Amino acid sequence: MSHYREFYTSPVIRFIAVMSLLGALLTCLHFDGYVTILALFFGALVYAFAEYVVHRYLLHEFPKLVPALYWRHVEHHKHPQELKYLFSPVYYDVLIYSAYIPLVWLLFQQFSVVVAVVTGSLFFQLYYQWMHYASHRPIAPRTAWGRWMKKKHLLHHYKDEHAWYGVSHPVFDYVLGTHKDNDSDHKECRKEQG
Repeated sequence: MSHYREFYTSPVIRFIAVMSLLGALLTCLHFDGYVTILALFFGALVYAFAEYVVHRYLLHEFPKLVPALYWRHVEHHKHPQELKYLFSPVYYDVLIYSAYIPLVWLLFQQFSVVVAVVTGSLFFQLYYQWMHYASHRPIAPRTAWGRWMKKKHLLHHYKDEHAWYGVSHPVFDYVLGTHKDNDSDHKECRKEQG
């Protein structure tokens, strides 16, 4: 339970959680059958893709696009276990959702769909944030999936920061060629981590 308490001390996590609960309530109130379900999945897919793109391109390959974000990520790589570098400032997410929600509205122009798409993104972001947090804290994930994703993220930090960009899923690493098949690296990663 102490890890959950620590996780929710972050202002960005509290913001995402509150927005997720509000989104879930609005999604339930405006439920439109399979359209709502598809919109939730679409929103999750949007965040899953954004996770990879932001991590690979903004935080590693093109540092001049958003320098403040890049340098904060550099500090995260220097101090991967420090909580203060684990989460982005809440104002980043406020700005992102301030642009994202109107964009989703322009695309779909139907309240029930917009709410479900944004809620799907929020739920996936909360999952992503937990996976990232669990990767850097002394947590032994309970599932094989969680253990595998933690291993891949730690390989990104301790073995090759130009591979394994997916923190919560490996799909785009496989599709875009940034996944490396080196299970023996896991032993080296654990040695380097201490």
